[in-house]
Amino acid sequence: MRFSLAALVSLQLCGCEPPPPAAGPVRSADGATLGFDWEGHGALSLTGVAMGEGTLDLAVATSGDTYAVTVTAGPEGGVLEGVVFDGTWALGGGEAVLWRQGYQSWSWAGVTDIEAPALVDGVPTVAGDGDVETIAAETAGTSWWAGLVGEPDGDALLVGAVGAAHTKFYVAFSETRAWAVYGTRGERIPLAAGESVTLDPLWIGMGDDAHGLWTAWAETVPGRAPTRDAWVGWSDWYQYYGAATEADLRENLVAAANLDDTLAPVEVFQVDDGWEVAWGQWETNDQFPSGSAGFAAEIAGHGMVPGLWMAPFYVARSTDTYAAHPDWWVRDREGEELSHGRLSGNDYAILDVTHPDAAAWLRAQIATKVADGWTYLKLDFLYAGAVEGVRYADVTGAEAYQVGMTLLRDAMGEDTWFLACGAPMLPTVGHADSWRSGADIAFDVDPDPRRAYLRWQARSTAARAFANGVWWWNDADNLLLRAPFSSGEANGAVAANVASGGVWLLGDAFAVLDAERLAAALDPDVVALAGATTAPADPLAFVSGFDAGPLMEAGVPDDEVPTTWTVAGGATVLLNLGDIDRTVDGPGGLELLTGATASAGPRTLAPGAGEVWVP
Repeated sequence: MRFSLAALVSLQLCGCEPPPPAAGPVRSADGATLGFDWEGHGALSLTGVAMGEGTLDLAVATSGDTYAVTVTAGPEGGVLEGVVFDGTWALGGGEAVLWRQGYQSWSWAGVTDIEAPALVDGVPTVAGDGDVETIAAETAGTSWWAGLVGEPDGDALLVGAVGAAHTKFYVAFSETRAWAVYGTRGERIPLAAGESVTLDPLWIGMGDDAHGLWTAWAETVPGRAPTRDAWVGWSDWYQYYGAATEADLRENLVAAANLDDTLAPVEVFQVDDGWEVAWGQWETNDQFPSGSAGFAAEIAGHGMVPGLWMAPFYVARSTDTYAAHPDWWVRDREGEELSHGRLSGNDYAILDVTHPDAAAWLRAQIATKVADGWTYLKLDFLYAGAVEGVRYADVTGAEAYQVGMTLLRDAMGEDTWFLACGAPMLPTVGHADSWRSGADIAFDVDPDPRRAYLRWQARSTAARAFANGVWWWNDADNLLLRAPFSSGEANGAVAANVASGGVWLLGDAFAVLDAERLAAALDPDVVALAGATTAPADPLAFVSGFDAGPLMEAGVPDDEVPTTWTVAGGATVLLNLGDIDRTVDGPGGLELLTGATASAGPRTLAPGAGEVWVP
């Protein structure tokens, strides 16, 4: 128990007994300063300033478990560009680490050492909210949407926004200093004289359960909780990398439809990138002679839900769509069209969904595919819809993203499953049924499974496990079991998928899997664990190196993945995705992947191995 010197002197003078510590945190607000203090646990004090044009007054007020942040323009009006809170934090005194989130699906998420962020004019530098290449520029010491600092054997502190309606939001930490930043990424919110805008509420939590703090924050964010069970599916990307033909897919469709009845059935059959003429020309190409409706009907005729990949906010500049509509594209403030990455040898413009005609066109593209029978949509590269730029409507990137995501959901209808991929995490809450929780599991330049890629994915999954079953079902990407994985590594991949708690999506062609690996992938007792909430044990004890992506992990293997996971319903997952043997405490019972039984006690796991235990 800790007291200030003044408090101790006062107690001595009055002869009083020390009061008991506060039962919970004390939240305070005064002008532009907010406080959070929990006696015996820690404290945070932040003072904010509104940035932009004109006189802008910032006021903070407590509102239940959150803080309301309001900016009011002076008599001449103004433009709000951001709000920067700066202050100090403290916990019990042990060495703390940072549990950070990246901007979108493919960004680095996990536990890493605290490294003071670089500052420009007092604002922490951050990146990742541009095109796909900017993921590599995300900076140490920062965390998008929310961030947690904590001691592995002590308390933790989490700071996060409750929603992303108006601006982007990120936090940053050094060993003693903290920042919470709204906007500053190019946003401009015009305010008339005396006009106010209330930004998304700020949530601060503290306690000795780091994963529990993330869950508590997630449960505060209003959104769309899963309303349907997670499913088992198959996708072609990691076998064919965009070169699949209708004949290739039909071969796998027939195999999926004729699986041995001792295996879990495939419920969704998803066609990935490569079926279309071009991004923005969403018609089937010559490799798909049956056409969109024809092939969807063939999938449905085999008893599976037809799934289709699209990138709705991108349009290739080689298409007629682009050429015919010069005013549909997001531009910079100098009037130049934003050129959002040169992917797959092509150049893409960003569709301005606030333009009425562009919005009507996109709505028709989505609605037509659903009418053709595609009632599962994997919508990819969604971060493009949130970039800052000049649009038909005077909105920020965050506001434009909400317009676009609402349009997509309305166009597809509530009964269509929406997988959001390459999507900013917090702004996607309330729209998607499932969400990609990490980067790709393999690459066309290195197409087969690697333990390093799985490790990178599992570390990200652990960092985002709190969202699973609260906002959506996490999608840890395709489950790959083929060679060069050994049978032990294949079991590790299956165990990692169980640990993700989310959907179950196979990525190997059926013809390349032997009976043993197919049985592991579709064991009914294992697959039954999909769609369960999971939690990694001691997450702050697994400190990883911060890097730009899985390819970097293959070169510098410095990621750590939690070795023990609890699964709702009583199952336990043990994982060793490192490169040396590791001994962990086993719960005992029945191991589903091998059928072995054992009493509780130490288990030595080989590199790449995984086990799934039930009582």
